[in-house]
Amino acid sequence: MKTSLFPIAALSLAIAAAGCTDRKIKGPDATPGTDNNAAPVAEAGPDQVVVAGSNVTLVGVGSDVDGSITSYNWSQAAGAAVTLTTDDSGKASFTAPATEESVRLTFELRVNDDGGASSPADAVTVTVLPVLDKFFGVATEHADDYTQLTTWFDQITPSNAGKWGAVESTRDVMDWTDLDAAHTFANNNDLGFKYHTLFWGQQQPAWLTDLSAEEQLEEIKEWVAAVKTRYPNLEMIDVVNEPLNAPPTYKEALGGEGNTGWDWLITAFELAREAFPESTLILNDYNILSLEAATEDYLALIELLQERELIDGIGVQAHFLEQSLAADIKDNLDRLATTGLPIYISELDINFADDARHANKLRELFTVFWEHPAVAGVTHWGYRQGHTWRSEAWLLASDGSERAGLQWLNCYLAEEAECDHLVPEYTPAGWSGSDDLITLEAELYDEGHGVQAGDSAVVHADVGDWIVFKDVAFKDTWDSFSVNYAKGPGNTGGISIRLDSLENTDTLQVPLPPTNGWSDFQTSTVEWTPLSGSHDVFVRFNEVSGVGNIDWLRFGVAGAKPVANLISNGDFEQSAEGWGAGWGGGALSTSAEYAKTGNRSLLASDFSSGAYATYDLTELVEPGTSYPMIAWALHTGAAPVQITMVTKLACEGQGDQYLWIANNDEVPTQTWTKFAGTLEIPADCQVNEALMYFDSTPGGTDVYLDSVQVIPPSSGEEEVTDNLIQDGGFEGVVPAAAWSAWYASGTTLALSNEQAQAGSQSLKVSTRAENSNPSYDLTAAVEAGAAYDVALSVRHSGPNAAPVQLTRKLACEGEEDDYAAVAGTDDDDNQISLAANEWHALTGSFEVPAGCTVNELRLYFEGTPLEVETFYIDEFSVTPQ
Repeated sequence: MKTSLFPIAALSLAIAAAGCTDRKIKGPDATPGTDNNAAPVAEAGPDQVVVAGSNVTLVGVGSDVDGSITSYNWSQAAGAAVTLTTDDSGKASFTAPATEESVRLTFELRVNDDGGASSPADAVTVTVLPVLDKFFGVATEHADDYTQLTTWFDQITPSNAGKWGAVESTRDVMDWTDLDAAHTFANNNDLGFKYHTLFWGQQQPAWLTDLSAEEQLEEIKEWVAAVKTRYPNLEMIDVVNEPLNAPPTYKEALGGEGNTGWDWLITAFELAREAFPESTLILNDYNILSLEAATEDYLALIELLQERELIDGIGVQAHFLEQSLAADIKDNLDRLATTGLPIYISELDINFADDARHANKLRELFTVFWEHPAVAGVTHWGYRQGHTWRSEAWLLASDGSERAGLQWLNCYLAEEAECDHLVPEYTPAGWSGSDDLITLEAELYDEGHGVQAGDSAVVHADVGDWIVFKDVAFKDTWDSFSVNYAKGPGNTGGISIRLDSLENTDTLQVPLPPTNGWSDFQTSTVEWTPLSGSHDVFVRFNEVSGVGNIDWLRFGVAGAKPVANLISNGDFEQSAEGWGAGWGGGALSTSAEYAKTGNRSLLASDFSSGAYATYDLTELVEPGTSYPMIAWALHTGAAPVQITMVTKLACEGQGDQYLWIANNDEVPTQTWTKFAGTLEIPADCQVNEALMYFDSTPGGTDVYLDSVQVIPPSSGEEEVTDNLIQDGGFEGVVPAAAWSAWYASGTTLALSNEQAQAGSQSLKVSTRAENSNPSYDLTAAVEAGAAYDVALSVRHSGPNAAPVQLTRKLACEGEEDDYAAVAGTDDDDNQISLAANEWHALTGSFEVPAGCTVNELRLYFEGTPLEVETFYIDEFSVTPQ
């Protein structure tokens, strides 16, 4: 058919000649508000992922700027044919077809308006997945993990035993012992088994780094062949672990970035496919479910592998999801499911110490995972108390009882009718501070959107993201707000504070200009309008992508300083993160059984000998600096035991040093006992390792630790102390004249740098005279009905072992004077002889009766023979219980 073409001007003249000059051309470019009829717009709705056999509903909508929608027209554009049922409201429904592999169905919606115009088609894709036989698995590590495993789990993933560095730590020497145990157990008990992992940027053999790329490739091939020879019929394999976050150092041996940017990843999967053609090959990484941007990056890798038919499943770790929103998790699962591949929730743990909070979050997330059609299985990362990668993520208590979350899981997986009664009601504890301030550690937020809680900061914060701290108790004296943040180069963003609802207007706005990089944290302080009462505090990130990494936020009285502490969670209210079990073995977890302050403490149990609670200070301490260290310990043994607070210090080019910071040979049972001392880093020490730990306690003893502090002296944040002894460290802040040589005169008391248990000085007691005893008057400092803990260090010149006893004199109005030993005696009040020329840590306590009007309360030293010419006192503290 031949078409005649008219110039636009000629066409206009032809229309006019026909007497049609008052008609308007209808079409999509017509102008609203005239008598033009604009074409309507159809919206077919979001893409869906469904399971075969399910009922699917498509919800379409139409809009028309100059009229109304009169009809909806659905049609199928691609995929296996289905029968569509439609209605006048824009809905269409069908039954997803049966399938043994994923299929995609495409549907189009068109709408008509009351002017007779029809919309362009809008498409929606429905991915139909086969019905999956899901598993609930567990990661194993310890031999005791297998004792009761089959009670709850039907799949195993060895958490460390299959990693290259664990098997071949020495070149050409393979240790399969732990991996064999897991594999054999799975086979003998008809359990699923997943190998974890062939390639990872961590826990790889250290000797690999000294080889050329060619030699590394030969070793890689030998490694894959060795696994194939040992386990030729593996069901599932995590081929590459954490490619986005921890690529291997030997990736150049696998082809480096190459043309695709990910040639090394493709090569790794090619090697795995060649060796294991029948196995399910899986990619595994973290942050994927909580961050949409990470999900998109992950999908790009999956697409590269799918194009080459190298990948059979998607692994997504489920660490650090405690504060994520379930809706965000589901959205990202839906994005991954569009690939048509099964999804494996590979490393689930909920790290909450509070049982109710743990159970509620576990129920919320597990329900999303288990009911998602693309999820083929969920693996919990460990399950026994004290033996999980994250300290509070356990399901089975050390006494064999099931945590509430596990009880709910049993019920839910058994498909019982009602399981929610097994989940305790959780009431958020809220956030409270001192009269002066409150510090909100950013990574501990209650809920958030679009961000990630790192080890000590909130990261990946972009415009529109937010976090919330629920039920923050404000003081009407707080007039200042501070935020500690880091930001790389780029435009200035900011945060806003909104109270009680994210939809409320900003109460405060704080700009966050670039610092000197993403790890250079600086503090910005602005005025805050005082208010009182409890409020939810929403922190919204504004204006730019990459707003900043947030360490902490603080409301308080202008100029108020908190206690500085290098131990990030020395109160153990949230978790035991950062602490290790040490070479004494055993288990660490938090416990609500005992607490010195707050509600929880750290429980070290099941250790044999050696260090049983360790904390790495290597990156936190500096040469030429002294760090006061304080901890409280309690044990439940039948008799007094020894507890020692120790540091291991390794300086470059020097032998390792093991320093007793504080030791007590006779810690009484079920009594909180204070340990105090100072870690001194020599000026010439290049610190290779600085490790704080507890030691010397008999195996089988349960030890609880709380209120652990390592205080940086130059942090700019003064220590807040409740010590009733002024200058108990004798560093010259308060003159030694605050002491007196009571009861008689003659003895000399003076500050001295001859000896010091901590710092550079102590109180020297010399030219001693009979009945002339060093004493400190606490009369005005103590209160009736209160109890006080005492800790100090003493050293005497000898020549032989001798006692140094601390005694309390109490005079209450109308009563006789009372004298009692406080420290330096045994349980029967017999004086303890202390070796000469050594520092000894002494602890004790005393009480002031509730009905006592205190006329005098004095602590004094006695019992040391005059042949001991000199003794020294240091690190003396008296603190309210």
